[in-house]
Amino acid sequence: MTPAATRRPLPDLVRHLMAAGVAMPLIYFGIQVAAAPFYRGYSFLSRDASSLGSPVSTAPWIFNDGMLALAAVTLATAAAFLSAPASSRVGRGLAILTGIALASAGLGSLNAFLHPLPDPRHTEGLLAAVGSGLIVLPVLMSAIFWRAGARAAAVATAVAYLGLIPLTTGLVQRACMRAGVDFAGYQWFLNNYQGLIQRIAAIVVFVPVGVVAFVLQRRRAEEGRGR
Repeated sequence: MTPAATRRPLPDLVRHLMAAGVAMPLIYFGIQVAAAPFYRGYSFLSRDASSLGSPVSTAPWIFNDGMLALAAVTLATAAAFLSAPASSRVGRGLAILTGIALASAGLGSLNAFLHPLPDPRHTEGLLAAVGSGLIVLPVLMSAIFWRAGARAAAVATAVAYLGLIPLTTGLVQRACMRAGVDFAGYQWFLNNYQGLIQRIAAIVVFVPVGVVAFVLQRRRAEEGRGR
């Protein structure tokens, strides 16, 4: 028998759960657009997303409840990957790693809901630390794209992720200090465009998840029609 004949499609339950992954980027960015008008003078370029859930906003519940919704769909997507059979196109090992990373990200969103700013637990609590698995999602999405044959998407995701590392880790500042180079302009950019950097990072993290979930869900639907 050929591999195509022996391959079993993802179960319907996994397909339905995978649909939640498509909604992840839509919810993350959508709640910010909905909440921004209630924060006087809010700037998407300079302000972080979590500020929309602080008392400065006249309707912080929009962002905070939105983070609860994001936590729910992220955990549902995690369940889809953890439930994927060994015969899935993702591969069992990669699916498990992705499911764990998504579960971590979901707990991070739950923490944002439970402890909105200015609560220090928003960024420093145990649940916030547990949610740090979010940062490995682009690596895992690149691997899934590559395995699925979408090499251009895999490379683009990996390059975008590597490009974020200097912006988010302070590597550029340390390199400039060692080289004796003035980096005041770069530091000014970091200080004044935190919101822009955060949203670029969010695009690199969330959009590939949505694309992968969409592709896997669509392939399952096509396989179902072909049976």
